[in-house]
Amino acid sequence: MKIVRRLFVVPLANNNHGKSTIVRALVAQGLGKAFTKQKKGNRQLVTPWGRIVDAYVFGRSYQEVEKAAHGSVLAALLANDPSWASRELIVMPSHVSHISNAGRPDDIDEMIDISHAAGFDIICVSVHFMGDEDRRPFADIWRKNWDERWTVPNPLLDEPDGQLEALGRDLWTWVSRALAS
Repeated sequence: MKIVRRLFVVPLANNNHGKSTIVRALVAQGLGKAFTKQKKGNRQLVTPWGRIVDAYVFGRSYQEVEKAAHGSVLAALLANDPSWASRELIVMPSHVSHISNAGRPDDIDEMIDISHAAGFDIICVSVHFMGDEDRRPFADIWRKNWDERWTVPNPLLDEPDGQLEALGRDLWTWVSRALAS
């Protein structure tokens, strides 16, 4: 039996900042094959060193699909993957705007609480669209009880797809290293 670190990774940015393309590239790198559409699901990803990682990856932000369908982060996790708490890696993108539901914790707080309760280290991966220098929306989120905070700079380019693919591949390397540390 191997000793493992378990990660709950939250790529964090609002719409049109590159999160979905970055997550797709991360999964493609881990699978070793390209594809055009990232569907949520259980994946057996492989680190650059050949280690297999049991992961569940959401392709879209929690607020775009899962929140309306399930009402809470925990309900979304359970509905999509009843074995989520036993995985080595969960990737669940989120919007920066996090709205509380009538006295309930906001989406980000819920992700942090649920991941910690299941024994994961939770990592905030802020995707900074460099054409939008207003970082105020991140300030409250960065103060939260993350285990780690990473920043992915995403400079404004005329054709960003190659850049986003590279950022996703780099992010897979960071995740792989963090799992091995």
